[in-house]
Amino acid sequence: SAGREEGTQIRASSLSMVVRTALVGLLLVSAGSTDAFLPGGFLPPARHGAVAGGLGPTRFSQQLPCRTWRRRAGGGTGCRMMLDPALLTAGVAGLDVSIDDVAGGLFAASLFPYLAFLYYLDRAESKTPALGLFGFKFLLVFVVATIPAAIAAKMMYGAQLADVDWLHGSAESFLTLTNLLIVLGFRRAVAGADATFKDESMTKLFSAPWAAPAAVGLAAAALSGGGLLAGMHPEPANALSLPTWMVHVSSLIEWLAAMGLIWRYAETTGNPRWKGLTIAMIPFHSSGLCACTYHLFYNAPPVGGLVLLQAVLTLVGDLTCWAAAYRIFTYARDASTLGPEAEARQAGVAAAAAAGDAAGVTEAAYLGSVFAVVLAGSVLVKWGELFLDTPFQPNLNTALAFIAVPTLVNCLTWAKRSQAPSENFSDFY
Repeated sequence: SAGREEGTQIRASSLSMVVRTALVGLLLVSAGSTDAFLPGGFLPPARHGAVAGGLGPTRFSQQLPCRTWRRRAGGGTGCRMMLDPALLTAGVAGLDVSIDDVAGGLFAASLFPYLAFLYYLDRAESKTPALGLFGFKFLLVFVVATIPAAIAAKMMYGAQLADVDWLHGSAESFLTLTNLLIVLGFRRAVAGADATFKDESMTKLFSAPWAAPAAVGLAAAALSGGGLLAGMHPEPANALSLPTWMVHVSSLIEWLAAMGLIWRYAETTGNPRWKGLTIAMIPFHSSGLCACTYHLFYNAPPVGGLVLLQAVLTLVGDLTCWAAAYRIFTYARDASTLGPEAEARQAGVAAAAAAGDAAGVTEAAYLGSVFAVVLAGSVLVKWGELFLDTPFQPNLNTALAFIAVPTLVNCLTWAKRSQAPSENFSDFY
């Protein structure tokens, strides 16, 4: 969920877009290491520059430079191409389809597995906490809200949604609310059924190594008085405001919190396949990292390929979560596998989740801690990056490293935890 961010503005793509996405995908795959064959007459005449000896470079060849162009037997031309990351958002071939269109098709297609995920999560046998289930469903409100926001950004400002801060932040706030509902739902369920519940996660975040730099960044922002300190780059016009950065940072933190709580919920209920949902949620977090990294580089065209990567990760996340929800449902349905003791435990957890009062004593303090952590992290990102040259020298490989490293750490963390029979709850996130 954390990663559905920029591409949901184009989820309204039609079925024809999905078909065109498949065609473009084949072209892009072939562009990397094989010969891409474009039959003669496939592109409109206006797209061919006539040259001596045959067809000249098309728009496709201009955006994706060829190592060699040659005429082939049968009236076509072939080329071996190298993708230029800086041009990933440009038009592809003669289909009038850009990489953004491809991403839109993938985001549209990802809606169907997500609905299947909700179907199995909503089955009575799964015993999903009511508030957590509502949170997962509320994501659809975020999707619907993003579409008119994207249209308004285009019509009113002639820009993409990511470059119109107030519309962007308003739409993304629904994603933060979605994740918060999921966190509170599973947190109440775990606390209500586990007398040993102990949550020190926010304390650990405050004592993390990044807390001190965040405090320095906050002080620097206050001292600058809206101006520039020595060594700071001027902030671009399309930079995210502090509230919008808070929405993005909170979504990443809340998603990690939800993953940890769902893992704990598996131990509390006796249905170990809930842990599979935690693993299945990793692509969504990586998708959110794509969006934040895109904004970190101020939505620069050279890193525009992150939008496509985000769409791919979102689709993968929808598919893995669908599979995980199905496994949760089938395990819970099989009474012989669960046994009466585990069934009784699941029933107790469901009742506690419905009551929703067990964790109420510390909930306000928990939310206050989350707000403080999100504020510090957002300040560190928004003003801290102005002291660096990297965000102002956009490079796709660097951007991919910003996504790959946290994703690898996330994967290794859960792989390690899956080997342990039990862990203290405060160690989960």
